[in-house]
Amino acid sequence: MKLKYFLQLIILFLSMVIFNNTANAAAITETQAIEWANQKGREIIALLTAPESEEKYHQLDNILFNDVDLDHAARYVVGKYWKNMSEAQRQKYVPLFKRYIAAVYKSYPLELQQGDVDFSVEKAIQNTKNTEIHCKIFIKVLENSVDENSKGGINAVFVLSIENNQIKVQDLKIAESSLLQAYRERFYKLIHEDSDDEIDWFLDELEEIVQDNENKNAEKSFES
Repeated sequence: MKLKYFLQLIILFLSMVIFNNTANAAAITETQAIEWANQKGREIIALLTAPESEEKYHQLDNILFNDVDLDHAARYVVGKYWKNMSEAQRQKYVPLFKRYIAAVYKSYPLELQQGDVDFSVEKAIQNTKNTEIHCKIFIKVLENSVDENSKGGINAVFVLSIENNQIKVQDLKIAESSLLQAYRERFYKLIHEDSDDEIDWFLDELEEIVQDNENKNAEKSFES
């Protein structure tokens, strides 16, 4: 149960698609960052506590694709292997990565009720190329658990920047652990251990994983 709600927390703040600082990223003022965090957080909580429906996932997809820099994220998680990809392989990989991320979050049940999740924005810190938002995230089932580390909320830090006049999530740390690195480790294993460093094999395996997840998600039915 604890793992399930932690995964929902990850989904809640779209932390499965994150990227480090980019050279052309503009800084965001503290006021802008706090307003963004409060508005976007409330928007996502409202969606996650809404009844299950195709429209619910459609709106979550809109947030995923509009508020997260998926192109940069795709490049980051394959790290050193990006330079080994041909242009054709890159053109195949990036859309696959986006489908992978969308399919992953849909595979978890989003059965939150009103009051199950809340958050507070603690402070904003403006840096040269980005702005950090420090938050506390409260999950009722964890607050009521015996896990002392969950008492008083979970610390989360968002790194935001502006790309093409739009605020984007660049990085996120939960309890001082970067989920960006976790995704890189997962993809490195797919490439190195499972595909023997063969990019075409990796792309074939990734496509199989994506298709399998999409097929399972398609089996979900929603009551009207």
